[in-house]
Amino acid sequence: MMEKKVEIVLVGTHHFAYQKDVLMDKQNEIIELVDFLAAFNPGKIALEWEKSEQEELDKGFTKSEEDYEMHEIEQVGFRLATKLDRKAVFAVNWAGPLTQEEMVTLNQSIQEDYPNIWQAVEAFGKKSGGINPDQTLLESYRKLNNPELTKDLEEMYLSFLAVEKNGQNIGVSFLSKWMERELTIVKNIIEILEKPKERILLIVGGDHVWMLKKLFEGKGWTVINPFEK
Repeated sequence: MMEKKVEIVLVGTHHFAYQKDVLMDKQNEIIELVDFLAAFNPGKIALEWEKSEQEELDKGFTKSEEDYEMHEIEQVGFRLATKLDRKAVFAVNWAGPLTQEEMVTLNQSIQEDYPNIWQAVEAFGKKSGGINPDQTLLESYRKLNNPELTKDLEEMYLSFLAVEKNGQNIGVSFLSKWMERELTIVKNIIEILEKPKERILLIVGGDHVWMLKKLFEGKGWTVINPFEK
């Protein structure tokens, strides 16, 4: 009999703050999404929230549902933990040294000097989209977590390796800092494990899924895509 491994239910999420107007009409669909995820019955729920701000997250978790802000941390993470009667949620994010200025510089350099990469970035943006008002929220999440889209995202990110500006490898610098962030998220999840056979559900921005999946599998953990049919 095979020994059961740590299981990660990996949920790439939309960031609700960018589409509050659409989501105001999707309260029932948020509940539907939470009910869907609850069926995976994770022992712990990990969230893309700064680990250093766990105390603030704990305080937010005590709010009643009608006071939740339109944020995936609260609307999905808190609701899911409450539904499953989990007594805590876990902050596992680390923003790291990557600055907004660096991301803007990378973006501008790609637009100005790397038309093929920029074309791929624009094509990916159209393909991935955001929360579609004409689809259920569950369908939007299924699209965001489609393995083919995740592979396209990986190829797009790795294309940044070629980007230079003023003799500096700014694409390599960006990806090294991105990798450091992802490694730290994995480390933070390791630190909340209490036994070798836990199932943890992680809610994290969709852009993180491609690398985190590789790192979790590299650890020998089982990664579950809840939206994969």
